[in-house]
Amino acid sequence: MSIGYDDVRTWDAEALDAAATNLRGRRDKLIGLQDELDDARRLPDWHGPAGERARNSLGDTRNNAEILIAELSAVERALQVASDDVTTLTSRVANNDSLAATYQFGIAPDGTIVDNKPADPQPRSRYEAEELAEARRHRDTIRRQLEQETKAILTAANGIDAALARVMQLAHDRKVSDHDATTLAGAKKGGELDAQVAAMEQSLRDAGLLTGPPVSGHYRQWLENAVLRGVSVDTIKEMIVDHHITPEDFAVLDGMEEIREDEDGDGTFKSYFLMPTDISGDDAAKAVRMTYIMNAGTDYSGGDFAPTPYGSDELQRIVDRQRANSWSYDDDVAFVHGNGGRLVTTPNGMMMGLGGNLIQDQFSQRGGTTWGDTFMLNIDNPADPAQQLREVAASGHAWYDGEGGPQRGDLDMDRLLHHEERHSQQWAREGYTGFLASYVWEQVTGGNETEEDAGLSDGGYR
Repeated sequence: MSIGYDDVRTWDAEALDAAATNLRGRRDKLIGLQDELDDARRLPDWHGPAGERARNSLGDTRNNAEILIAELSAVERALQVASDDVTTLTSRVANNDSLAATYQFGIAPDGTIVDNKPADPQPRSRYEAEELAEARRHRDTIRRQLEQETKAILTAANGIDAALARVMQLAHDRKVSDHDATTLAGAKKGGELDAQVAAMEQSLRDAGLLTGPPVSGHYRQWLENAVLRGVSVDTIKEMIVDHHITPEDFAVLDGMEEIREDEDGDGTFKSYFLMPTDISGDDAAKAVRMTYIMNAGTDYSGGDFAPTPYGSDELQRIVDRQRANSWSYDDDVAFVHGNGGRLVTTPNGMMMGLGGNLIQDQFSQRGGTTWGDTFMLNIDNPADPAQQLREVAASGHAWYDGEGGPQRGDLDMDRLLHHEERHSQQWAREGYTGFLASYVWEQVTGGNETEEDAGLSDGGYR
């Protein structure tokens, strides 16, 4: 049902705030039962089948409590956001009504602007006629302003209502997730995340940038990552508009194995995708782009360079670099797979690989070598290249070939990939033969400009 202007006039932000406060208090009381639930489940002196059944039952009770807390948190956050938004909207309505009254207009329940001004008297002179004409022109301007603002108010009101209704429906349908929380406090965060994702999704729908059923799969992961990393909905909208991103674009990642890394333990994962050995060059390039998009950030920090903001401009730079290094996808993806190596997509928008036969080994030296858009780790003969890539990606660190086999190093993978991606930029900027020529010249003359430009600390050189 569409919201009318009179409906908005009656909205009560304080009532929404009171409901949110009430739910928050009830939720926090439940969270305070964490120790009691944990202690009760232990039942150290109760042995046998009955004791085990009791422990299982208490475990189910705790799981149900986690879901309930997630639901309460989602609804509480949605109510609080709605309260804040209604407060702002109420002020806009008051200002709009005041402007209308000042110029003798009224605003009907459906938002229609009604002219309540009595008819003007007949002018008694040319001067009065000109004054009346100017006054009418000014009132016409005010009327258009009222129409625009009233329409904007109703659009905002319907968005507020839809966003709150979406979260309420999720809770009603038991579709709010605790995101595999292991504590009641963790379940609270899971519910809040679902509420924020629902609000972002609704904003995209209100802007006409998303249609169809509720988002799921990798598109939803994108929105979740955006919320967790503090990416604004305006940034997401700009990316969708500039790059025509749809839920269907993420289908290229379907069926690929996702490898997650959360080395710092903050609960925000970065995702790599293990590419199948029969993937085409075009699909590999798209998978690389969609991996960058889905991660909504690279976690690069503390390195040789200031972090590059996530967004449309950076995505366009990656697209342009891919175009310049197209041979990496057209030729090298099949070359690596054909010689026994494996490749993953990375959060910063390039490929990383390892393994392969003797021919493939020649293309990775020292700690690894970047060719175009592909960074090949110098791990030449792992028993299972795919498994080794899983371990590397999940560790969050660089790996090297040691005397006893592959060894995990201390260098942060986010920094190493930033270093290698700058090498990819060099390949794109100089071209295939140009990059090889300049690199060989550096080796002959003892220069190190290529590594310096990529960041010596990020590359592990100092």
